[in-house]
Amino acid sequence: MTIVTQKWRRGTPITSGWDFTVKHRAIAMAYTYLAFGSDYRRWYADLAAVRSQIDGAAVLDVPCGGGAVFAHLSGTAPRRYVGADVSPAMLALAAKEAQKSSIQNLELVERDVLTMPYDAEFDLCLSYMGLHCMPNPAGAVSAMARALRPGGVLRGSTVLVGTGWRNDRFVSLWQRRGIFADVYPENDLRQWLEAADLDEITVDCSGAIAYFSATKRGRD
Repeated sequence: MTIVTQKWRRGTPITSGWDFTVKHRAIAMAYTYLAFGSDYRRWYADLAAVRSQIDGAAVLDVPCGGGAVFAHLSGTAPRRYVGADVSPAMLALAAKEAQKSSIQNLELVERDVLTMPYDAEFDLCLSYMGLHCMPNPAGAVSAMARALRPGGVLRGSTVLVGTGWRNDRFVSLWQRRGIFADVYPENDLRQWLEAADLDEITVDCSGAIAYFSATKRGRD
């Protein structure tokens, strides 16, 4: 287990601080602009699109973190919603957040993305701000794609390098603190998505944060 994974598993002031930041819009907007040169309104727009797709769907949210997505999907009715995370600390925060929302059929599970047992079970997989903390992001994308039914959609976001020296310095800072694992450029992200048997790939960068979407090949 890597140092990064260990820190996220047990929880630290920095990891819990991230959870607090992302759940408070004004703070999240300021932080992501200063740290990554990113307009975080892009994330809220992405969640609005997710909200229109979730009713009646089977949804996998990995890593679900502290449940930051839940509030934005409150009142929706997925057929199944699995929030998976490697971190018991994050799942404890997610459980508290779930109590505030009214997402139906929600299940929280402690699971490493690489050992997920899911095979062609979900219509939608969400993976926001997680790949840059994973020791094997290419394998993670492959596991998420495997969990999707043909025609299912993977969408999420991740931090990238190569978007500017200032952004890269902040990435390096979080790596030195053991919060980020290896972080890759946009081209690598596209290659992971293509290698995972996904098509209709889009990658939209806002500063150092990339928002991506791709569809599992084939149709039911």
